[in-house]
Amino acid sequence: MSVVLSLLGAPIVERDSTPVHLPAKALALLGYLAALRTPQARDQLLATLWPESSDEAARKNLRNILWMLRRELGNDVLISADERLALAATAQVDLWRVAEVAQLAPADLVAQQDTILGLYRGPLLDGLTLLDAPDFELWLTMERERQAQTWMRILTTLIAAHRRSGGWAQVLEIARLALAYDPLAESLYQALMEAHARLGQRAEALRQYEVLAGVLDRELGIEPLPATAALRQQILDNALAALATQPAATPATQPTTSPGTMLIHRPSPPSTLPFIGRKREFAQLDTALQTAAAGTARVVIISGEIGIGKSRLWSEWSAGLGSDYAILPMRCRESTRNLPFTPLTELFTNRICTKHLLDPNSAIAPMWLAEVARLLPELRTNLPHLPVPPTLPVDEERRRIFEAFAQALRALTETPLVLGVDDMQWADQTTSDWLDYLVHRLADVPLLLVATYRSEEASAATNRMVAGWMREGIAQKIGLERLSSAESTDLLTRLGRDPAQAATLQEQSAGNPLFLVELSRTTAADIPPVLADLIQSRLERLSETALHVIQAAAVLEPAFTFAILRATSGRSDEETLDGLDALLSTALLSEQGDAYTFNHPLVATVVRRSLSNARQAFLHRRAAQAREQAHAGRLEPIAGRLAAHYRAAGELEKAATYGDLAAEYAFSLAAPAEAAAFYEQTLEFAPTPARQRGLGQAQLWLGNLPAARRAFEQALATFEATQDWRAVADVCLRLGKTYLPAGRPEVAIEWSQRALDALGHLDPIDVALEASARLMLGTSQRFAGYPLHLAQAHLQHAIAQTQAHNLTELMADCQFELGNILAQRGDLSAALAAFSDSIERAEAVEDHFQAVLSCNNAAYNAVLAGDHSVAHQFIERGLALAETWALRVPLQYLYSTRGEIALSEGRWNEATSWFERGMLEAAAHDNAAQVANYHANLALAARGREDADEALALLRTAATEAALLTAPFLQTQIDLWLAETWHMHGDVLAARTALERAQTRLKGSEQGWLNKWAEQVANYLM
Repeated sequence: MSVVLSLLGAPIVERDSTPVHLPAKALALLGYLAALRTPQARDQLLATLWPESSDEAARKNLRNILWMLRRELGNDVLISADERLALAATAQVDLWRVAEVAQLAPADLVAQQDTILGLYRGPLLDGLTLLDAPDFELWLTMERERQAQTWMRILTTLIAAHRRSGGWAQVLEIARLALAYDPLAESLYQALMEAHARLGQRAEALRQYEVLAGVLDRELGIEPLPATAALRQQILDNALAALATQPAATPATQPTTSPGTMLIHRPSPPSTLPFIGRKREFAQLDTALQTAAAGTARVVIISGEIGIGKSRLWSEWSAGLGSDYAILPMRCRESTRNLPFTPLTELFTNRICTKHLLDPNSAIAPMWLAEVARLLPELRTNLPHLPVPPTLPVDEERRRIFEAFAQALRALTETPLVLGVDDMQWADQTTSDWLDYLVHRLADVPLLLVATYRSEEASAATNRMVAGWMREGIAQKIGLERLSSAESTDLLTRLGRDPAQAATLQEQSAGNPLFLVELSRTTAADIPPVLADLIQSRLERLSETALHVIQAAAVLEPAFTFAILRATSGRSDEETLDGLDALLSTALLSEQGDAYTFNHPLVATVVRRSLSNARQAFLHRRAAQAREQAHAGRLEPIAGRLAAHYRAAGELEKAATYGDLAAEYAFSLAAPAEAAAFYEQTLEFAPTPARQRGLGQAQLWLGNLPAARRAFEQALATFEATQDWRAVADVCLRLGKTYLPAGRPEVAIEWSQRALDALGHLDPIDVALEASARLMLGTSQRFAGYPLHLAQAHLQHAIAQTQAHNLTELMADCQFELGNILAQRGDLSAALAAFSDSIERAEAVEDHFQAVLSCNNAAYNAVLAGDHSVAHQFIERGLALAETWALRVPLQYLYSTRGEIALSEGRWNEATSWFERGMLEAAAHDNAAQVANYHANLALAARGREDADEALALLRTAATEAALLTAPFLQTQIDLWLAETWHMHGDVLAARTALERAQTRLKGSEQGWLNKWAEQVANYLM
């Protein structure tokens, strides 16, 4: 048995040449052990990989991972001794091979070159992120950098060895490969120039110098080193003889375009600062744009540290594009990263977007314009006849809003669309999710998304999104590097600064262009060691009026109008204008339409830090009052900013009120991450059980079930202490809802019963909450495998309450659950009637989400009843509703049922196609039970193709997945399918074992349909 771990690049794990698919935590554990090599204490592994779990839960998780690894890779792959774990030396690991190669002598490197060059496929565990393990993420970042440096040392050693031996063709090959990792390394260009010259390719050698000169000029505004210029002169003078007779290699080329499609850039607007180099990056952007213009959405990530020139590269490149492109800029800011959709507000108020949104003949459907109006209420002023958006579950409302924004942009794609996202690391979670949705939704339209980005300041979710784009091949990264000492000297010379200061400034700036330029501007005798001190020295040279204006601007950041700035500063119109002019002329602020913003967020940060607490409070109070007055009548969109202002002003009661309003507004935009952030902020200074409940609901919608439970439990404790029994019951039901998606219906049962106990204290009882509790109790008992008559009794009680008190919002849900119980009893005709009734009731109250679910279950039960015609009618109706209302969550169920219809009709390949589509949807929603169900369905399709081996493998996978859940119905189904398949395979003993497991679960149950099926299987196994 052989185990191969290819961990450099997207991880690939193989056992005996067969790929093995492992979850992220298993890959992380393998990568960690492989990189460290020495045995690691279990406690250290627990703290690194499961820091937020209890000790018991973390140890259970580790045991499960180890069991899985030994099952998939063999018992000998891991060594466990003295509470320590290590990777067995018998494993073949690319990391270990690279480490061995790095120790080889140059001659041995050359001898093994052919195998060595294929070792490094990319960064360690490329694409893997662990949201809940920050220490692991930090370790992984550092380890990736260490591995990259090791790889560059290997390549440069190979280049040096071939130069010494005259292997110029090999020098060309390896230098080109190395340039992909360090595109500004002048020594690599020197190697290329010499190699071409030695091979008799004098023109190509000289062209490499021109390429280098262009890169350095475009990127850094400097010239090549004197040594490189001297090498060029030697080539011009023919002083480098052709010392080898190897055939000329293919000339090295920069990314370019065909002559017929070459992009023509307009001159960029003049800038007060020189723009340095970046020809290579321009070419990469041009190539990506051409791919997008051909009808394939592309993403370019411009990465690098703060001040390296990412935003400048975007602005210079985009400013040079012709009028054939629709260019839309969008900027994210740290101060608004908890405000949902703030960057989109700027985007959709762009002149190009506004023109299309307000056009009476707009190609955008009114239903989508109505959704966009949630973000831009002024749309309704101009388009008063827009429909009212429907009320949907939060997940569907969120996806519907996402789709509306995508449709609005799609209307612009008559010309190629270039969307620039500046500082994407500060995107709020909802905007980040929308960008991911947009890229996939508009995959086949001419869209280029260019994002400037610093991964170290981004959330784990945003980093995971970018990694996903890279893994899918729809994105590429352009990394920007710092300046060398020579480059910094040249830049300072171009700026007219004293070159004698270069060494000091280079040391203080560490080669960062922004820091270097800012440091060079100070006239202080003692140059400050940090940029903050430098910016402060620039601020001190402002007039008193300008200083007061910029202080007001700093608390208003990111964007503000003149009127709000004047009111916050307390200055007259004329004084505010004078101060504003001074700030614009010194490039501290910039003007964007009727708004103003800081050219760099660092300036605003330094200004705020320079203010006393008293002045900050004073300015924030003024800012809040100015914004309240300016936005009177629609404060919801700015409630988050008002909460921040009043909190800084020390007016905590108002801050809490606006924090609640901001959270509610975030919920209305289907932005639970931002709602959670507002609740967390408000809870710091104004804790109430209602806010804890709101935080729990936001975490529940986000799928952060442990966090939701913690918040709900804190709220519950306070509500119980104050004997607010209605609130106690409500929170108990919410707690129950956190356990059903996790496959723990038995806990949901306990919370349902606690809710009913709390309601017993009320006189009169809250019938709506009681009906909800009975409905959850019945649903949970059915999931947990309770006798169906017990589950149905609770359900019938809920139905009686909904009918007696006209609780229309619960009627469709009750009929849906009734249909599920009847179906499990085997009464398919009654189940179909219940589902049909649920559909009618759901549509009557415009509950499209529930209508789709009921259509799905009606179709599924029609298949079981053998009525394919009715099944097709219901499933097509459900799919049409989901498409009309942009409902994504139900697709994981609809695709399953659609595949099962094809399965029942013997169309195996069509069924497989539907199941594979559905698997992606289920995985996207972390629905473990549905994923297991899909593996089982894929097994049935394989069985239909008479591939019993594949069917058994898939069913075993499904059984393993289902065993981790409280899902007796699904577990029994899988065992019955296993019994049938083992029988087909000729293994009667294994078939009977599987049947016995199913019969044990069914003993004494009311599962009529499953019991009948088990009897049929038992009959032909006799």
